[in-house]
Amino acid sequence: MASAIVVLGMHRSGTSCLAGMLAAGALASAGEAVRNWDNARGHHEMLDVVRLDEAVLAHSGGHWLSAPPEVRWTEAHARARDQLLQARVGGRPALLKDPRMLLALPFWRASRVAFAAIGIVRHPLAVARSLECWRGMPLAEGVALWTAHNRALAADRAQHGTALVDFDQSREDVIAAVLAACAPLGAPIDEAALAAAYEDALVHHDAGAAPQVQGLAEAVALYEQLVGTKAPADRAAFPRAAVDAFHRALREGPGALDAVAAAREALTQVRDAAAVLVPIVTALVKHRAHAEALALIAEHAARLDDGLADLLLGKVLLAMGDAAAAVRHLEAACAVERPFFQARHLVPQALRAAGRPAEARASLEQVAREALYPHGPLATLAEWSWLDDRRADALAEMAKAILAAPPHRRGRLRTRRAEWLIATRDPAAARSELALAIDEDPGYLRSRDVLAALL
Repeated sequence: MASAIVVLGMHRSGTSCLAGMLAAGALASAGEAVRNWDNARGHHEMLDVVRLDEAVLAHSGGHWLSAPPEVRWTEAHARARDQLLQARVGGRPALLKDPRMLLALPFWRASRVAFAAIGIVRHPLAVARSLECWRGMPLAEGVALWTAHNRALAADRAQHGTALVDFDQSREDVIAAVLAACAPLGAPIDEAALAAAYEDALVHHDAGAAPQVQGLAEAVALYEQLVGTKAPADRAAFPRAAVDAFHRALREGPGALDAVAAAREALTQVRDAAAVLVPIVTALVKHRAHAEALALIAEHAARLDDGLADLLLGKVLLAMGDAAAAVRHLEAACAVERPFFQARHLVPQALRAAGRPAEARASLEQVAREALYPHGPLATLAEWSWLDDRRADALAEMAKAILAAPPHRRGRLRTRRAEWLIATRDPAAARSELALAIDEDPGYLRSRDVLAALL
């Protein structure tokens, strides 16, 4: 049986593109690729792989934003790992791709099950800018995260000779590098389909005009150690100046007119409108500039993938309080062949706001079963029960959400449950919950404030 293929790379570094190429080339499969609005072609991540990495990192005292000092695991983790490496998906070897794998790499390398690994790397500043755009992460934090992940990649390459793809090179060079990395597998490859899976227009952000960012020089040195000093491909620059002007006008101006003008300018400079429109609509909603957001969506709807315009319209209408109209658009977004996960996530919220609580709960329960982080929707279900004065149900549901969460994500949930326990006159149970919250998430200060008020 052919080996599983493991994709090793940092977030926003082309890992999804590489995995999509491997899947299209009939080399391996991760199953259906869940689409997010920051990744229109899908992440190609098996939920069981991501959840296993989360569990191992949590067991080691870390998480995806913080590498543990030492990677530890249990026998149960090892059994799950080996089963995944031996799995067949759709008749093909398993395709295992999750950026967290770099931080948990000793765990995967400890397996006796043979697998093929292909690494991919991208300039740290391009990665950090992508994280800033989609996740609001400060550049310095993005660079530090890049360094932590790519130190692991460099060490693995030095020890195992891991094949490496430089995602900053041209389309032709990337395709050639992927084919070269796959050649030792000895498996038949649909080269035309593999090449077609690379879409240049979906490569956003770049490393041009580098600002002064803490840690960037060290990261660039590591990047050059990995790929050499070959110049990156000549791509159209991301319209950072126009996007920055948009955010500045939105932050400082009395209205949104100047911001919208800057947004329109940025949208004229990109082939993939979603790369600019999605973050801009999100920012406009936060500033309650709903009419401006609706206008921009209408202007560029024809440039968006199926379902994305309805998803964005639903998001704006829900923020405006027009829940009935939001439901219609979000349900339309979910009716396309491969709906975006965000649409399915927002439908329950819209249904509840539209006065359809039973349908909202059923919809959110389905989301929880399929979500990478099920504790989020489970906690929302608990909040709804509390609002509906079903206090016992709320406490039980929040306890379920806490169990589903990684340890570093439990502090807020435990604190919320403690507040409910105080309201139901059970201070002893609340104190126990708060002690656990402080232990698991010492950085969440509200836990200490609630405990101090209780003592």
